[in-house]
Amino acid sequence: MMKRILRTSGSLILFLAFVLPACFDLSFAQKAATAVAPGALFYQANINYQEGNFEAAIKDYNRLIGMGWESGNLYYNLGNSYFKEGKLGLAVLSYDKAKSFIPNDSDLKSNYDYVLQRLKLEPRPFGGWIERIVHVLFQGMTIDNLTFFLSILYMALIVLLISGLFSPRLKRYTGLASFVFVALFILSAYALQMKINYLHKFAVVTVSQADARFEPLDNATVYFSLPEGSKVEVVEKAGDWCKIRRFDNKLAWIKQDVLAN
Repeated sequence: MMKRILRTSGSLILFLAFVLPACFDLSFAQKAATAVAPGALFYQANINYQEGNFEAAIKDYNRLIGMGWESGNLYYNLGNSYFKEGKLGLAVLSYDKAKSFIPNDSDLKSNYDYVLQRLKLEPRPFGGWIERIVHVLFQGMTIDNLTFFLSILYMALIVLLISGLFSPRLKRYTGLASFVFVALFILSAYALQMKINYLHKFAVVTVSQADARFEPLDNATVYFSLPEGSKVEVVEKAGDWCKIRRFDNKLAWIKQDVLAN
């Protein structure tokens, strides 16, 4: 009886030591084989684009985005693919997202302006004069740039205030310099908030024309119409409808399926 127990225990130990890890290794290897490396997928998407297979390229780029990978080049290539497929509204959306990562890229600016010309649209900033000034001042900075800039301003302000306490010569300039640093900090923080809100709240019309209505009803009166590529701010959602704000602050309701964000 004891030998049988020892034999069973020995078999169990062998199973745990060799067979079970091998099973886990095999399972892991199978999963690793089915998983696609992001670099390889991005390369394959670029090959599809170069070969003129834009539909497959779009699928691969969107698959990368679904995996959590984002970059200026990724959204730029996706925008080019949508443009080649004639989906100009989605091209505008992709170029806009690319601008969040590479706002100063000359090719991106040229393609973006060209698509807007094709759609007969003009770039119209949202908000009042304050928002427009902030947009002009910080349009060339990304979210990461602004975050870093805010950190530098904050540390510089702290150093300035501490230096003013211990140096009578610097104390006379502390008030004016602090005012400048605080003003820059507030403007930068506002610009950062605008860029983050833009990523999460703005959408683009993807059909040739979308009717915006006074109420979220199919038979409600049309307030205004939006052409393809028009940018709107999504204020509220109710069922299949979105309450949107136009560049001139007009509010209306529009179907969700004609928007992409």
